[in-house]
This record gives sequence, C-alpha cells and structure tokens, in this order.
Amino acid sequence: MNDLLCASAPGKINLFLKVTGRREDNYHTLESIFLPLAEPADDIAIDLDALPGAITVGSSDIMLPGGTANIAGRAAELWAKKSASVPHWDINIVKNIPVAAGMGGGSSDAAAVLKLLNEHSGNLLSDAELHEAALTLGADVPFFLNPRPSLITGIGEIADELDFSLPELHLLLLAPEFPVSAAEGYKLMPQEKISPMNETLRSDILKSLQQNDIEKLAALIFNDLQEGIFRKYPILEILSCDMLRCGALNCLMTGSGPTLFGLFSSAEGAQKALEELSGLHPEFRVFRASTMTI
Repeated sequence: MNDLLCASAPGKINLFLKVTGRREDNYHTLESIFLPLAEPADDIAIDLDALPGAITVGSSDIMLPGGTANIAGRAAELWAKKSASVPHWDINIVKNIPVAAGMGGGSSDAAAVLKLLNEHSGNLLSDAELHEAALTLGADVPFFLNPRPSLITGIGEIADELDFSLPELHLLLLAPEFPVSAAEGYKLMPQEKISPMNETLRSDILKSLQQNDIEKLAALIFNDLQEGIFRKYPILEILSCDMLRCGALNCLMTGSGPTLFGLFSSAEGAQKALEELSGLHPEFRVFRASTMTI
C-alpha cells in the first residue's frame, strides 16, 4: 500500500469580481472569472501511517492552526464521516500560496485532501457527494476539485468552465502578506456597488480574453471589493500605483485581497517589473504567476 498521498493545490486569481446581490442569510452573490494558477501552488502530503482515529495537520507556515482547526483537517474529518471511514492521517502542507490573500489557498488545500482520500479509497464518495462535502467547507472549495478557468456565480459555488482555450497571460503578483478576510472585504464594500452584472460588459470581457486582446481586457476588468479595502489599507493603493508605473496594463486586487495582480503585455515586461518592484518593496513578496490552461 502507498503510505504517502501527494498532490499540488493550485491558487487562483479573480480576473474580475462583481458583487451582484445579498441573500437573506447575509451571504453575497457574485460573478467572477476564476483563473487557477499552476504557480504558486501548495504541496499537500498525507501520511497514512498515523494512529487510528488521528487527524493531524502540520504546515510550513507556523501561524496556521493544526488538526481540525485547519480547513484541511476539517476536510479530512468530513470525508471520514461521510465515507464511514476511520481516520489515520497526518497531513503536511508546504504553503507557497500566501495565507488569507484572496487566492483560495486554504480552499484548495481542503479540496486536495478530499480528492486524495477519495481517490485512495476507490472513490467511496460519488462526484456529487464530494461536491456536497466541499461546499460544506466553503463556497469556493468545489471549484478546486476540478480547477479550470471558469465563470463563477452564486456565492462562488457555481463554476461554468470557459468554452475556449485560455491564452498565455503575463501576470505578476504582489503579496503584502497581511491577512484580509472575505467577511471584512464585503463589510468594507460600499453598498451601492451591489448590482447585477452588465451583460455587455461580461460578453466583452470574455471576448477580449478569448481573442487575446490583453489591452482591451485590462481596460475592462475590475473588483467591487477593492475600493473599501484600499480605503482601509492605503498601502495597497500605493503598491497598485507602483505596479502601474512599472508597466502593468492594469493592477487589481484578487478576491478580497490583499494580494494584487498586474496584467502585462509581455513576459519581458512582467519580469522587468518584478525586478523593479522587488527593489522598491523588499519587505513584500513579488513573484511571477502562471495560469493553468488545461
């Protein structure tokens, strides 16, 4: 028996983010395009030789909780309950995705644990049951069960895969690496931002992405959560302006932030900006990102 299960857990960026409504349960509905990233990605390993009944979680980031206080541990606990299995798992996470950064790192870790345990068991849970378990853990966890460039709706749980091949995007990420929760992002958002997605704008974003018209795409994308977060954390607006001065066609927050992504017209431009921004802000993490296209 293989005593170690391993997987890569990709991050994501929100190419745009529109808040479309607020439900009676106070969850917000949204529309977005999630682009999964081949890099950065967390590395997940599950040791199957733990003591019967045990679920432990260790991480390269000492600030993350262990056991079932960690979403990866809760994923393992939930899978054990739904599959009527006795846990015996020591989960180890090498964190390459910034924590609480709007990149879905924790959700992706949880999805990776669900998939690893289910595949190792011979798929005790059906795809529908696995999706249901993922949604119990968080709205965007189901996306990471099968991460593909997708149009996202609902509260983040409905993913419709894009019906065209994604062009190569030249992305640069800037992570201040202080945490911002999604709840804080929605709380700080001006309420007048809430409105239905403009159908023409959606169509134009998708068309410019499909046609690899990066300059037009950059002019169209936006994030409804950005204004409120920037107002509370003015350093983010400074960093965004610096990214633009270094040649980005646009610079936006991904998700509820605080991670920023810059969209560039070329790999050379992104690399040059990386070097400049690393010199300007050595206290922050600046790195290239690559999208998953398959």
